[in-house]
Amino acid sequence: MAKLFVLWLCAIPLLVQGQQADSSCLHIQGTLLDYATHQPLRAARLLARTSKGRQRVSMSGDSGTFSAVLPCGTTALSIECTGYRSQSVQIRFSANQRNQPITVMIPFIPVDRQNQDTPYLQTEQTSYVQSDSIVSDSKAVQHNTFLVTDAILGKPLSSSVCFFHTKTGEKRCLGTNALGKLERDFDQKDIIALEVRSTGYQPYDGNLIIEQLNGQSLQHEIRLQRELTLFSVNAPNATYCELRAPTKTIPLLALSGFANQYVSYEAVPGSYELLVRYGDKVIRRPVRLATGLNAITLNQPAQNTAPARVAVAPLQAITAGPALVLPDSIPMIYFEQGSYQLRSDSQAVLKQVAQYMKAHTSDTLRITGHTDNVGDPKVNRTLSLYRALATARFLTNQGITDSQLTKDGIGSRQPIAPNDTETNRALNRRVSLKLITAQ
Repeated sequence: MAKLFVLWLCAIPLLVQGQQADSSCLHIQGTLLDYATHQPLRAARLLARTSKGRQRVSMSGDSGTFSAVLPCGTTALSIECTGYRSQSVQIRFSANQRNQPITVMIPFIPVDRQNQDTPYLQTEQTSYVQSDSIVSDSKAVQHNTFLVTDAILGKPLSSSVCFFHTKTGEKRCLGTNALGKLERDFDQKDIIALEVRSTGYQPYDGNLIIEQLNGQSLQHEIRLQRELTLFSVNAPNATYCELRAPTKTIPLLALSGFANQYVSYEAVPGSYELLVRYGDKVIRRPVRLATGLNAITLNQPAQNTAPARVAVAPLQAITAGPALVLPDSIPMIYFEQGSYQLRSDSQAVLKQVAQYMKAHTSDTLRITGHTDNVGDPKVNRTLSLYRALATARFLTNQGITDSQLTKDGIGSRQPIAPNDTETNRALNRRVSLKLITAQ
């Protein structure tokens, strides 16, 4: 059985001076890179943040790799590199990880340099003297459209943008629209401080030098940096890893130079299914990721001569023919809210399940419908049964005999994720398929 270790928040007291032998609690290693060019970041400084302040723990080499040992009591790892925005990773300790390196890949966004009539980070501010010339033309104005986006995904963000006018002391805060945009006109030269905030993202503190008041319309993109959610999987002898959610799949990268390590920085906090392939065998585990550092260690499944009853494979492993190695390796079948209609991706899975069942007529399939916890429990029980029946009907239409199928609906009694967000509830709107092999 695979061992599962997740870094959850726990309080570990700082050791007193003189206890140097036990002062190191976590070994973290990996690669730093420019997000856009994928070029390695050299000479980046890594600092551990504790109650005593910040302590330098490592520096990246020419290939962008680093290795750092974090002292007990570390709450965050900060990384600074000239020409790039700083990154910060929340750290949670687990005793199981004390002697085991955790491998990560961390992306960096270049800074916006100081310029006229375009936003830039306040950290890049240099000495600048603005003329005191007064513009008398009442039509003199600069039209500005600000677009706030996710720096990595490029999607528009709902944000608050505050403007601080140096000359008048005026402060005004506005919100972006559904497209992440807001418009603002300026009618006098000024150096304006910008504060941009969006839930789940690091703050953006910038400046905007207003110089040209010639009626022009300018467009500015302000890219916000997400609070990092890093996922690290240590899976010896694995050949492939991915995270699955109802609406997306996130492949994990096998990090070069670090054996058996699979990493991702693209996930957001929430519940997922982790699929790990070992040749023809695939295991699946539910995982819940939090902001910051998340790590899992998996042992390679035993090579059983009998069919493995707990292996769960992604779609690629459910194929017909002599090489087929199901037997209980079927992904979940997901549904939209309040619906029992099969999605096209679910139909593709079920077609391959049908091929297997037709080749193994003595095996049976247990079909169990589930729902989230929204609505009346009795209605949910009925809906879950309809989902199971719709799944069974599709299989019988593919040539499976009804005697090979058992159907049940249990409503919301067995969630695989907390019903606290829409993403998690979507994981619970499902049908699970359990293959029962002939003895």
